[in-house]
Amino acid sequence: MTIRRRNIRKLFRFLIGLICGYFLLQVIQFQKFMINSNLIIDVPALEKVVFKIQSNVSSNVKPLNMFDETFIYKINPADSMCDNSNCDSLQMILIVKSYVFNFGQREAIRRTWGSTTKLRSKTVFIVGYVDGIDNLVKHESTHNKDIIQLNMPDKYENDVYKTIYSILWLIRVNLKTEFVVFVDDDRLVNQMNIYYVATNNIYSTDSLMLGYRLSFSKASRDNSSKRYISPEDYPFVFFPPYLIGGNILTNIKTIKILAIAVAFIKVIPVDDAYIGIVAKAAKIKLKHYSRFLPFKESLSVLRKAVSSPGYEATYLLIRDWSLLNIA
Repeated sequence: MTIRRRNIRKLFRFLIGLICGYFLLQVIQFQKFMINSNLIIDVPALEKVVFKIQSNVSSNVKPLNMFDETFIYKINPADSMCDNSNCDSLQMILIVKSYVFNFGQREAIRRTWGSTTKLRSKTVFIVGYVDGIDNLVKHESTHNKDIIQLNMPDKYENDVYKTIYSILWLIRVNLKTEFVVFVDDDRLVNQMNIYYVATNNIYSTDSLMLGYRLSFSKASRDNSSKRYISPEDYPFVFFPPYLIGGNILTNIKTIKILAIAVAFIKVIPVDDAYIGIVAKAAKIKLKHYSRFLPFKESLSVLRKAVSSPGYEATYLLIRDWSLLNIA
């Protein structure tokens, strides 16, 4: 019996040592990442570059990316969405990243959280293109005046460009709005809750983005994963902290910084991680807020939440919106 107990203790100590060793290795890897990424991401002092450009002072730093907006927008609602001055002094604009085939999800959003009457807000959808459905998208755009269509294939690795061109589009149209919300089309959003969170957490002078923050997130090397990224594109084990891309809240000041900063940071095909890298380089603060739910919860939780995923099925969105009764 005594020998057995000793063996159990040895096994227990071995397992504890193994676990501790694993976590120590993770810490060492993360520290190495922080040191190396600081050397790369913080060069060339992007915060100063942004300040110079905003001050109309020339910078010696050459941009890595050129985002030509001349031909990128197949459909641009800028002129038609704001007729009769209905875009003056918006409290919030919501940019919804949507797959071009998701006609039903976009219509469900228009009938629910996308058209609240309690705020001065606008909801705009950004999509890519797929051959053969141009007429359907044009009809939807003509009827609703809320579609931005990019002249690039609608696939996961181009989602990052939906975010980038959303940012650039906001600067181009120069909408007067207090807050900007980026959200995926599989989410239910409570606009009143998100506006309350915005007014209590983000000031016009802040360089800040608010959402569900992830730290210690590893770059995927599994080439069967849609989030796969090669060591050539991103050589580090970890990503800097980032906000999950399903829902991000910010202000116009931060949008103006991002619009400049994205030209100087190499684009990677992982949307939320890329914006996290840009934010780190441009010294934009990322603030965690747990009510940006990372997974679907019960209705009792949803009443207090900002947004929730899990609404790929349009009937669920319409049903839960009706049950929440927050139109």
